[in-house]
Amino acid sequence: MTPRSAPIDPFSLDGQVAVVTGGTGRLGSQYARALLSAGAAVALFDVATPGPIVRELLDSDALMSSHLVDTTDRAAVDRAMDEVVTRFGAPTILINNAGLASSPADAGLATARFEHYPATAWDAMMESHLKSALLVSQAFLVTFRAAKRDAGSIINVSSTYGVVSPDQSMYERQRLGGQEWFKPVGYSVAKSGMLNFTRWLAEYCAHERLGVRVNTLVPGGVREDGHSPEFVAEYEKRTPLGRMAREDDYNGAVVFLASQASAYMTGAMLVVDGGWTAR
Repeated sequence: MTPRSAPIDPFSLDGQVAVVTGGTGRLGSQYARALLSAGAAVALFDVATPGPIVRELLDSDALMSSHLVDTTDRAAVDRAMDEVVTRFGAPTILINNAGLASSPADAGLATARFEHYPATAWDAMMESHLKSALLVSQAFLVTFRAAKRDAGSIINVSSTYGVVSPDQSMYERQRLGGQEWFKPVGYSVAKSGMLNFTRWLAEYCAHERLGVRVNTLVPGGVREDGHSPEFVAEYEKRTPLGRMAREDDYNGAVVFLASQASAYMTGAMLVVDGGWTAR
């Protein structure tokens, strides 16, 4: 009898090199951990220095590196990408996860009602989400072409608020406390822009026969310690699965999109939101 060969694991990322922007944040670090567990080498791009959890990963795993980089600065992105190539080889996986939730430079106005929303806050959203994705994707494809890699995956991270409009009544409690608080228009528009950036880039990569698939991950809200019990209860009431997401709820989707398990998927949107957008 001819011995059977071991089955190929379509979720394996052995030999792959991944770049995760916003990689030291709550979700970015989770994505990095998931990619590492699947066998990839992972480089984190972030303007923030690694916290204790990411530092522990860096100290314990030679297949992870951290790069202090402003992903809206082309020269800084190119330098960081060169560092990744030198250490691990040309990246085959990119997760465009960087982006502000609100503009720190416009504290107090970034969540103001629409009529008072500052253009500077709008610009900050477009820069941190869309310009970042543009510049890092460009650098990724330059190195991918130069290395003559034959299969790659770009994952652009959007949000349910890029698919549907925020329910502003969810934030009524803040307004009752005297704050002028609305989920910012800039955030929703930037996250919506990621959807068509994905479609455009997927078609471009296919036309160029690069072997790079491009998809969007659409996560729902993640529970945070700073959320009030009232907000959490309101969110959970609107969600068919009855809870907010845990930080690791998106790890399986990330490995799926990064791996050959999704080999026939490009230009698509994978929504993982507990059913929020189904209602």
